[in-house]
Amino acid sequence: MRWLLLAAVLSQTPALQAQEPPPAYPRAGATTMLENERVLVWNISWLQQEYPVHRHLYDHVGVYYASGDRLIISTDGSTRPVSTPAWNISFQLRGVTHAEAGTSEEPLRAVFIQIKDEPRQLSGARGTGPEFPVDGPLQRLDNDRTTVWEYAPDSPHRDARHRHEHDAVVVSFDATPRPQVHYVERGTVHETDGTAGSTRTFVFEIK
Repeated sequence: MRWLLLAAVLSQTPALQAQEPPPAYPRAGATTMLENERVLVWNISWLQQEYPVHRHLYDHVGVYYASGDRLIISTDGSTRPVSTPAWNISFQLRGVTHAEAGTSEEPLRAVFIQIKDEPRQLSGARGTGPEFPVDGPLQRLDNDRTTVWEYAPDSPHRDARHRHEHDAVVVSFDATPRPQVHYVERGTVHETDGTAGSTRTFVFEIK
């Protein structure tokens, strides 16, 4: 099956330069979880099939929540098998063009957040309560577009009133694991970012 997928995807290689490729999503195995003016959030499964040549139009960040394998095919036709474990963080700048194929029987799964606009300056407005984070999350990533925080099952997570200086996408997982997503606007003051029944929570601050 894997080599049949490889042959099918490689047959698309001339299309990488022949025409403007479509965006990465929507596609089979990808469903929209949330959309607003800043972000578009996808729940993605890399099914055991080939996917068309596509271009990533937005910077994106996300977390894989089920381990799996895929094949990545570059614009020059070279291939790269990738095996990704659950709970890895992914960040990719916009403009990447390639093709992919899911290769494992149990598909790789992730929640990806496409950042639709340019970086924003902080508002400078001061609210009540200390600035997020205040209750012990682990910082998983920090760059010009996002900072990612994780409340893992063994993290010293406690609810504490805090204020968000950045817009944020919060992705929580129950024991299944099943993802739930909600959006927190900058300036929000509240007690907790997790959802009821969650065992693992990621806060993606959008800059």
